[in-house]
Parts: sequence; C-alpha cells; structure tokens
Amino acid sequence: MSRKSILWIALICALMIALVGLSGCRGTEEVVVVPPPVEEPELEPEPVYWPLTGLEADDEEAILARPMSVKIENSPQSRPQSGLNAADVVYETITEGGITRFNAIYQSEIIDSVGPVRSARLSDVWIVPQFGNGLFLYSGCSGPIRTALDNAGITNMSHGLMGNTIFNQDNPRFSPHNLYLNLSMVYDAAEERGYDIVTEDPVVGLDFQSLTEENPSFAAVQTSATHVNVPFSPSYNMDWSWNAEDELWERSTNGIEQTDLDTEERITTNNLIVVWAQHTQTGYRDSAGSSTYDIALGGEGRASIFMDGTRIDGTWTATASTPPTFTDPRGDTILLVPGRTWISVLLPDIDINVEGESEEVENLTGYGAD
Repeated sequence: MSRKSILWIALICALMIALVGLSGCRGTEEVVVVPPPVEEPELEPEPVYWPLTGLEADDEEAILARPMSVKIENSPQSRPQSGLNAADVVYETITEGGITRFNAIYQSEIIDSVGPVRSARLSDVWIVPQFGNGLFLYSGCSGPIRTALDNAGITNMSHGLMGNTIFNQDNPRFSPHNLYLNLSMVYDAAEERGYDIVTEDPVVGLDFQSLTEENPSFAAVQTSATHVNVPFSPSYNMDWSWNAEDELWERSTNGIEQTDLDTEERITTNNLIVVWAQHTQTGYRDSAGSSTYDIALGGEGRASIFMDGTRIDGTWTATASTPPTFTDPRGDTILLVPGRTWISVLLPDIDINVEGESEEVENLTGYGAD
C-alpha cells in the first residue's frame, strides 16, 4: 500500500471519530419540552330563579324587578277576566256580599291587558308589603282604606292618580266593570313619577323545590287529592280539578269553567293553597252599604297545600313584610313546585271539600275548624 493511501485512510478514520464524538456530545444535551397551553373550561353560570315562582330567570338583573300588585274583580259581570294566568301569585279574598276579589302579583311575566281593575280592600294592606312592597294598581278606595294604605307605605298607582296613562276603558263592558290596565306600561309610568322600579336585592319570595338541593319527603304527611271545593260563601263556590296530564289545577266558579278573556285558556295554577285567617267586620262600607272585612294575614293559622295531585295540611306563618311560609306537622318547610301559586283565604269556620284523597292523614295541623 502506498504512503498516499495510508494517509487518506488515516484522515477518514479521524473524521469518523470526530463525528462520533460530536454526536455523543449532542446526545447528552438536556431536551426541554414546553407543553401547549391548557385552556381552562368556561364555568356554567349558576342558575337564577324568580323569587315568586321558583322558575329559572334570564339573569340576576331580571329578578330585581319590583313586583306589581293589581286588584282584579270577580263578579259575574267581570268574567272572563284578562291576565290572571300571567300572575306569579294570586290572592283570593272575600269582600262585601260574599263576593270574592283578587290581588294578582306580577313580576316574571309582563303582558298588556289585565283586568277588570277594581277598588282596594283592607286585605291589600297586608298582601302588597308582604310581596316586596310592590307598585299597587287599583281603581280607588274609601277614605279609611286609603289612609291605611298610606300608613303602610304602599306605592299608590291608582286610576284616580294615574288616569288613562296606563288604564283604559275602551271596551264594550259597562262601568265599573270596564277598567283595564296595560301592565307593560307601568314601569315607565312609575319612573316618570320618581318611583323605584327595581330593588337593591331580590324580594323575599316563596319556598320552592328548585331553590334547595335537598327536598324533604312529604310521603308521611300527604294524601292524594284530585278535586278541591272552596266555598267562600253560599253564592261563591270555587272548584279546582287536578289535570294530571298538564300537571295543573283547573278552576271553575259556581260550576262554570273559568277562562281568560284574551287567550280563552282555562284559569290554572301549579300550587293551590287554602289558608284560614281571622275576618273582622269593620265600620267601613262599600257603595251598597255592606261592611268591609279586616282580614288578619299576619301571624299564623292553619293551611292546606295542594300540589302535584296531593294535599298537605300544615301551618302558615307571615309577617307584615314577608310572604307566608308553610310548614307540615313535623315542622318541615313545605316546598312548593315551581310555577304559579293561588292562595284562597277563608273564614276560620268554613270547611273545604276534597275528593280523591285517602284517609291516612287527618287534622295533622293541630288547628280545629274554628
């Protein structure tokens, strides 16, 4: 082998050794792996519920709307009424001559036509402040009742004060059964008068199953019920029948199905509550000379709660500024099903008639009939 070939072989070997050395050096270098950024999943916002229905609301601002409390007539000339099915809560109380009248409370659903609107009664001095001290809309009242409303700090939006800005009488019914309210105009009209239309915190509402994670079992204290007769007076009998398919109580007055004037739908409710309260005859009289009742809707009394085709007897408790709570014979709070609530207020000595219930639970409240 020539000297030149040996030199070439030596040069190639040196290069290979150098390359192997460089490769080994690179192999010892620490390799840093940077993971891709992890995107945090967006948290679902906590649901917000209407305080007077327990149904889910759009947002936290919606439930700050100040309730509107409307006095609605229930004489034969007023039927069918408009807007009762849009109310979150309806109170039915007896007035002069055995006739009943409604206080319908609106917050979650605002519609155009509500009525016929009639005059206030002493029961409203309790009802309006208990449900968020809402804007009170009515046609008028006697001097003593107006004084009681003012003393209770109730915001007056009567027809006498507001005129036809939000009320109208443009319909074929005759006076005094022809006064209607445009509910969708109330908040604007209230703001123009300097009234608050929102609350700083949500109003205190009713107790609903949707507002708690743990719903107590009422199996031990409830009975089945499919039909409830509420006899306010000899001439005013209200019947409620349970529609299991729609999960609603359907209303009839004196044997006639009661419907809405505008939608022609049956008057219904999710929760039917009967409460017994002390009624006192006062010296205040209506235009026909009949004495007005003072109904004590503060304190406590016996109650029957009907929901989901069942009956629970218990106790109601309320203050001057908070709505009633209902407890069963064990002392547990009765949680209502989400939806509308209808509260019928009876004299202490009037009994209701209930069909479709078993005889397992009787008079668990500890209250007698009188």
